[in-house]
Amino acid sequence: MNTKLVSLLHREATARLNAAEYELVGFTRACRGKVVDLNEMTHIRYLRDRVERARARQLRWTHYRFMVEAGVN
Repeated sequence: MNTKLVSLLHREATARLNAAEYELVGFTRACRGKVVDLNEMTHIRYLRDRVERARARQLRWTHYRFMVEAGVN
């Protein structure tokens, strides 16, 4: 794969991970100090899953980027 393309996709994956983590932290801070209802708990669970998927995607693109930079096909 092209180095620039892999680098771009890696940066996009990192940006998605940062956005997902930011949204999760913001929502959980808004819920701090109060009783969380079922809808809020479901949303928190969804946001955690989204962070995990984004983290897996970012790690995969990090691996691809290192392989391309090392010259491994």
